[in-house]
Amino acid sequence: MRLLIIEDNETLANGLKTTLKTAGFAVDIIDDGAQGLSLLKVQKYDLLLLDLGLPSMDGIDLLRQFRHINKSLPVLIISARDELDQRIEGLDVGADDYLCKPFILKEVTARVRALLRRSNQMIESKIEHGKLVLDTHKRSLEIEGRPLELHRRELSVLEYLLTHTDRVVSKEQIAEHISSFEDDINPIAIETYISRLRKKLDQHFNLKTVRGLGYYLEHA
Repeated sequence: MRLLIIEDNETLANGLKTTLKTAGFAVDIIDDGAQGLSLLKVQKYDLLLLDLGLPSMDGIDLLRQFRHINKSLPVLIISARDELDQRIEGLDVGADDYLCKPFILKEVTARVRALLRRSNQMIESKIEHGKLVLDTHKRSLEIEGRPLELHRRELSVLEYLLTHTDRVVSKEQIAEHISSFEDDINPIAIETYISRLRKKLDQHFNLKTVRGLGYYLEHA
């Protein structure tokens, strides 16, 4: 899943990015309010982490404008504004959750997962598909109770496929969903990851190629 952090504190933004990438998310960072709003209008994300004290546009104004064009994207405010009326204002203009600075980075990951589950974009931590069990929290895979090591990218591709069973997904959709700006994945590379998954998972992974369209994973 792909997240956007709009935060002008470089140290904090990078710390959040590292923590969330370790948890299996693709993460982009923007340090300017107006630029962040422009990006949200053209790029699809699964969740937004939003600071309020931003250059060029305050986070409250950004969120108020954004909610006119997108009412469903989960938004977690991360801000040093900790007064009750400030927190209420943030929630009233459209935030789904509000976390005051300073905070523990691991708590952000927990809040992100909770918001994604609430918005039905993320299911429980363990995804079962036949004899496969993918733990999205631990970033691990088991087959019939035995652990199987997968590359980080392979795990991300597998997670996307397992959460989109019984529908055709394109290479472009997979690539966009699991990559950020700095590690953008060429859709052609998805073919390599798919090939590796087929070899490693063999009969436990009934993935069909739909010529010219993408891939189709049948529900187990």
